[in-house]
Amino acid sequence: MNGSRTVRRVSALAVSVVAVGGLALSTAGPAAAVDQDDGILEAGEFGLYYYSSRGGCVFDLLAGDNDFANNDFKDRPTYVNCEGEGETVNDNTASYWNRDTTMWYVYTDSFHEGIRGDLPAGHVGNASSTFKNKISSSYWYL
Repeated sequence: MNGSRTVRRVSALAVSVVAVGGLALSTAGPAAAVDQDDGILEAGEFGLYYYSSRGGCVFDLLAGDNDFANNDFKDRPTYVNCEGEGETVNDNTASYWNRDTTMWYVYTDSFHEGIRGDLPAGHVGNASSTFKNKISSSYWYL
């Protein structure tokens, strides 16, 4: 009889733990999400800017992109009509900010070809003459 009471208590505890875990997961929804390519460079993203010194519009990434030819700079919500809005990101990047916790690589050609540039976590800077207005793809490293 003692054994069956223990089994019932353990079962009840397991059901409670699962219920609390499910509640915690269901409340961690969109508020914690980060949107890629919304014109806002948030923590955990990598941003490419139309102008030097992080000026103009930004293209923000959560994951690598094989070809920037199909990506445009978005209007930054804090600006009214930022410079470069609607321009292709491909071969139009003058600066960047790595707000991610991992290394990012940029390439002068699509599909991670051409010259590679390494941008460590937290790096902010202007593209060198090798990369200014020549970046065509990117990749991040875990």
